[in-house]
Amino acid sequence: MPRSKRHASKCRSTPTEPPVMPEGPSNVATRSEPVPDLLPQDEPDFPDDVDQCNEPNSRPFRRESNKYWTVDVKDENGKITKARLRVNDVYVLLGSKKIVLEWNELGQPIRESGGLLGQFLGHVASEFSNFPISYTKWSKIPGSNKEHVWKNIIQDKFDVSDESHKKYIMGSLGKKWRDNRSRLFTELYDPALSWEANLQKCPPSLPVEQWARFLQYRMEEKTQSMTEKNIVNRSKQNVPHTLGSMSIARKRYQMEMETGRTCTRAEMYAVSHKKKDGSYVNDEARQKIEELQIQSQLSSEDDAYTTVFGKEHPGRVRTVGQGVCPSQMFGSTSHAGGSSSSNYILKSEYDANMEMMKKKVEENDAEIKSLKSALAYMMQHMGGSMPSSFPNINQVEDLGSPAPTRTRGDFRPSSSNSHDPQRNDSSSRRD
Repeated sequence: MPRSKRHASKCRSTPTEPPVMPEGPSNVATRSEPVPDLLPQDEPDFPDDVDQCNEPNSRPFRRESNKYWTVDVKDENGKITKARLRVNDVYVLLGSKKIVLEWNELGQPIRESGGLLGQFLGHVASEFSNFPISYTKWSKIPGSNKEHVWKNIIQDKFDVSDESHKKYIMGSLGKKWRDNRSRLFTELYDPALSWEANLQKCPPSLPVEQWARFLQYRMEEKTQSMTEKNIVNRSKQNVPHTLGSMSIARKRYQMEMETGRTCTRAEMYAVSHKKKDGSYVNDEARQKIEELQIQSQLSSEDDAYTTVFGKEHPGRVRTVGQGVCPSQMFGSTSHAGGSSSSNYILKSEYDANMEMMKKKVEENDAEIKSLKSALAYMMQHMGGSMPSSFPNINQVEDLGSPAPTRTRGDFRPSSSNSHDPQRNDSSSRRD
């Protein structure tokens, strides 16, 4: 009798009992347990998790292995070593070791540490004791829950303290939390079943109270109306991207390191909508890429995007990745409303030129006033008449404004000169 085939365990972490959820959704879980990591059946054993390395960051730009992430780990003394980690290994880092994250100029995580962070955040967001799904939206989850996760889970495992990086991480957790809720509802809810039957389909690790409140929220008329609108909007997106789980920021960094130059948004759109063999995902993607290339030659890249795709949506920028808003990318919040970055640049140049011209006019006015004063002094104390070829003093006065005008008679000789015998005698002889 043939022996039954023995399947390898797909879970690399020891399963634990689901944490007990205290009464009230605002309570914070005291800890997060590792989430089982599904691995291929024939995957070999994982190598040692830490490997000494004398040159941190001296790694290729592409991922070294799809079985683990090669990252830098810092101990409590500040010493950095290279480590090969899977997401479950992050939970069991010993000796106060923390994973060093690498960020680009836009505040997005890159390289393999960024990939490991994204996978880890997915596990954290799926832990219902951290972020209960019974809340209607991410902003309603108490700040105490988020601060607990940030201080006791994220900062405990990753070397990160920057506020802008915290904003990215919390935004990523919110997106993954929303996606996780949507996935749960799609997989478990059956509209053909009764309320009681759907309530019985609650996942084992999820408190029934959370599941009941979540179902109640999804059954509301307002929620269903919003869901239908989202389904319609999603159906209009016929051009799927091909990067998989790799973020646009990581892909762009990889391409820039390999080519030695900055990659444009148009290039990133083409790369993220082509297959491995270089073919387009569909005809619409090919048409959009060709239009984008043509428009980029006629105007700026940002104007080309507006022409091909329309206005940018508030809070995000196309083909840049998560965590980047229009004001951060273009330097003006008005761009999110549809004004192009080229218009913003032209307006900035116009304002700068106008300010420069204003200062120049003020300097000219001051110089004209000084010349007028000097000329008036000379005419008053030296006497004589102005050459016919020289503009009248009144004309010179008109070039500047505020000073009171002077007439030709104001520059007549003083009365003391009229009693000078020599001047009187010479005047009589001329008569």
